[in-house]
Amino acid sequence: MPIIDHATIRLAPAMERVRERYLVSKDLGAVSLTVKEVEISPGYEGRMHTHPVDVSIQVTSGAIQIILGDEIRTVRAGTTLLAPPGLPHKLIHHLWTPALLLITYPSAELETDHLE
Repeated sequence: MPIIDHATIRLAPAMERVRERYLVSKDLGAVSLTVKEVEISPGYEGRMHTHPVDVSIQVTSGAIQIILGDEIRTVRAGTTLLAPPGLPHKLIHHLWTPALLLITYPSAELETDHLE
């Protein structure tokens, strides 16, 4: 069983107000699981999209808006969002401090179908 030391994995430089680091991934030995930490800066607006698998989005710090299907909600730290397969969703961050998320999905390579 691989032991992955998170202290050795740095957040990548920001791209479009997003920094991320993979805590569990294909590159780290996983066959069917990905866990990544994502920091989203204020001013970010993602694109509406879907995935063919469940995606869990845990808000570990800050707050962020999410559109899940027809529902729009602002969620804060201590909340887990579930985007079931095929449900359109996107993240929007218009608050004043970065939001930190832990995103998990049962795949080594996530397929994404952008709708906008």
